[in-house]
Amino acid sequence: MSTWIGAVVETRGREDFWDILRRHGVELLATGAPPAFAFIECTRAFSALAPPAFSGALSRDVGGMVLAFFAQTNVDVYELQCFRSGERVRLLEYTRDRGGWIKQEGEVQPWERSFFFEEGSTVDGAAWPDLLDTEMSELSEEDRARYEAAKRSGDATPVLDLLHPHSTRPLHRLCASFGVDPSAPVGRWRPPRSAKPWLLLGVVLAFFVGMSLLGALTRR
Repeated sequence: MSTWIGAVVETRGREDFWDILRRHGVELLATGAPPAFAFIECTRAFSALAPPAFSGALSRDVGGMVLAFFAQTNVDVYELQCFRSGERVRLLEYTRDRGGWIKQEGEVQPWERSFFFEEGSTVDGAAWPDLLDTEMSELSEEDRARYEAAKRSGDATPVLDLLHPHSTRPLHRLCASFGVDPSAPVGRWRPPRSAKPWLLLGVVLAFFVGMSLLGALTRR
């Protein structure tokens, strides 16, 4: 999976949760009593390679948390945005080509433990942590100690320089920590179509057609 866009939504058990999703343009794939947390699958679009735009407004209307993410694993680009009651409380953005974690805004959230630290992994041997690019033999004792201390606290901030995601595994762990299954979303959201790509294509085509006509007239 090279591109993945989705959102984990706290439903707060609201009876009108499905109606709220509809108002935000989400196609419902489930009915009945809403679970405590729900997963919304988001389709990609040329103009919307980012976490879903509805996240903040949906969080406000539900009165709870929305954790939205975007991942493009073929180039190692990740973005996570967490909203609570309409306010963004956390932003994490990673781009390998720009050196790693280029944005870290807001307070550290409890869910970050499951994203950054794989349960059962250790820098001491068999189960090597999946976000550590460094080979075991190349990791200094100081870095090992830093990593283990961060893992115990659940706060990855002191070791973000060591952590480099390269797959969707951390996001699957994140979903599992909320008890949601990405393969069984409660809804699907499609971003509004943008006319910009087609306008740009039209301009390019018009340019080449115009140049062809000009060349034909010049040769006469």
